[in-house]
Amino acid sequence: MIAELDRSVMLEPRALRDQSIPKELLEYANECHLYLIGHRPMTVVDPNSLSVDDNLMTARFISYEQSEDAIVECTWTQPGISGAVRVESDWPHNVLRIMDASDSQIARGNASFFLAYAMASAESDVQRLPVDAQFLDLMVDYIGKAYGTEGNRGAIARLQSHSTLQRILSELPRDMESWIILLNSDSQTLFTSIVPSGQKGDSADQEDDLHLQRALAGPLEEEMIVDFLEGCLIKYFQPPYNVQLKKTFPQASAKPLAELYTRDLNAVGFELDTRHLSVRLRSATVASSFAHNAMYSLHSPTDRKNMFDFVDDIEVLRARRR
Repeated sequence: MIAELDRSVMLEPRALRDQSIPKELLEYANECHLYLIGHRPMTVVDPNSLSVDDNLMTARFISYEQSEDAIVECTWTQPGISGAVRVESDWPHNVLRIMDASDSQIARGNASFFLAYAMASAESDVQRLPVDAQFLDLMVDYIGKAYGTEGNRGAIARLQSHSTLQRILSELPRDMESWIILLNSDSQTLFTSIVPSGQKGDSADQEDDLHLQRALAGPLEEEMIVDFLEGCLIKYFQPPYNVQLKKTFPQASAKPLAELYTRDLNAVGFELDTRHLSVRLRSATVASSFAHNAMYSLHSPTDRKNMFDFVDDIEVLRARRR
């Protein structure tokens, strides 16, 4: 089974403290039960470079990434603004504010947030990826989940009193900034290949039929999907602040995964694409990319030799879906 992480929201930790998340975004984010915490070099702007003409903004961005050429000047169309507005930034110039003619704030965000908008409109990856590498790529620090009784606890509620998040923020160097990506899966796909292990009507054939019935016994509960996705993501990225699941996932004795083994599934996996967030993810063991995927077998190779088997190559699975 592959679960697509097709619901995602990116927030700065400040938004959790001052409750500045827009209502429509909050409703969407509250349905997310997984979260990823990461960091990247702080981005600042040259305040003398700031200008806005209707909805066309210009700024020179400077990254704290240790490189002499980590400077880029961009002009881009900023959604949600028009008319007589101005843009300003106070020391240390890592936050931009857009003010209207009456000095009311109509938009606020980290400098890297505005740079991400600019890069999203780049004509090609050749143009944007060098900038992403210096400014926007996110190093994954921690992956967690939040799932309360009847699924009524989302990631935002969990993060508002999260000791690991507070630890990450307290240990983060001053020239870095932290970001949170909320995740959830709204679609899952079960792939099968059938290799009969017996003759029609004999005991092996009957066991094959039972096996198939168990595997196709309806959709998995949302909590089970959240559980295995958390394990997959931790196993894949190997985040430094995670302790559990990095080496042990998947494990037949783990209670949260019991239904997967009851269904006699062979493997679980994930697909994650963050291009719409304008951020590539990376870790100490995973190279920067917008797209990440992996599959993990629930059984040792010697345990699985019957008719209902999952294909291990995720590229083959993706080709079948087209």
